[in-house]
Amino acid sequence: MASNWSNCGVCDHRQVTKPSVVWCSECDEGLCGDCREHHSISRASRNHETVSITEYKKLPKEILKIATVCKIHNEKYELFCGKHDCPCCKKCVKSHNDCKGLTDINELIKNVKTSNAFYEIEQTLLEVAENIKLIKTNRGDNLKSLEKQKREIEEEIKQTRTKINRHLDELQNDLLKELKATEEKENSKIQKLLSDLKTKEREITAFKETVANIKQHASELQAFWP
Repeated sequence: MASNWSNCGVCDHRQVTKPSVVWCSECDEGLCGDCREHHSISRASRNHETVSITEYKKLPKEILKIATVCKIHNEKYELFCGKHDCPCCKKCVKSHNDCKGLTDINELIKNVKTSNAFYEIEQTLLEVAENIKLIKTNRGDNLKSLEKQKREIEEEIKQTRTKINRHLDELQNDLLKELKATEEKENSKIQKLLSDLKTKEREITAFKETVANIKQHASELQAFWP
């Protein structure tokens, strides 16, 4: 890739700075509006495909780093060495004399974007994206289900607590009633005992007074035989 694709490569050679509006991968340089027009009608470049700089900048950095011109000889790659898995320019061929199967790089990359391999990659990505979408939808439904279950359990806990509180209230009332009845029963027993003791106390007091009277005023015979 050219080091400065934001400026027109053709104009740069003429010591003129103009912003590029399209990128030509075949020429490995950007083109301004005027140069793009000449590029589109020139016999050498009329079949070159160009892309707007705006769209070109969206490509991954790894793709943008791929050069179409040999870094050593500054000539366009024309062959591909399968043995070394690398592209070659015409001058590079000298160092690949022993390599078999040098392929015309244009034939190698011809229709690559419409090839079965590229199609399979696209389909795989579509399937992965769809699977991710399905998983997200599924997990979203799981979250909604969890929230619904949480609310239902919370409501069930509240209802259970209400029932328990009601039962405890009823149990408390029964215990209080039983306690009151027991207290009243025992109170009644004690009151009766106190009443009986009071009666006995009066009887004892009267008997004591009688004994005291006899002792003081009766004869010995009368005291012996009351």
